[in-house]
Amino acid sequence: MSKLHYKALIEDCVNDKCSTVEQENLLAIYGSTVKRLATTLARKACYELADFAGAKEQGIDGFSLVIEKQEFKDGEHWVGVFKSGYKNLKIIARLEK
Repeated sequence: MSKLHYKALIEDCVNDKCSTVEQENLLAIYGSTVKRLATTLARKACYELADFAGAKEQGIDGFSLVIEKQEFKDGEHWVGVFKSGYKNLKIIARLEK
């Protein structure tokens, strides 16, 4: 089964000055990005959200995302950090069938 069909489960989310709407929109993008990246051999990737469709309408086009696969005791997790000026959002997620 392709990892595109897995669900991204958020394990932890640390919000630093992002609004609730921004956080919800960033979490939605994060889930789909994790699933896409998991299908590749990449262990780390960087994105500018201005390149994502609909980011401007959602008000998150100024953010960048650095996402990295890390091994923990209970399996592999994806750690991502969204940044825009003084706003940060750190997310840890894992994929599950």
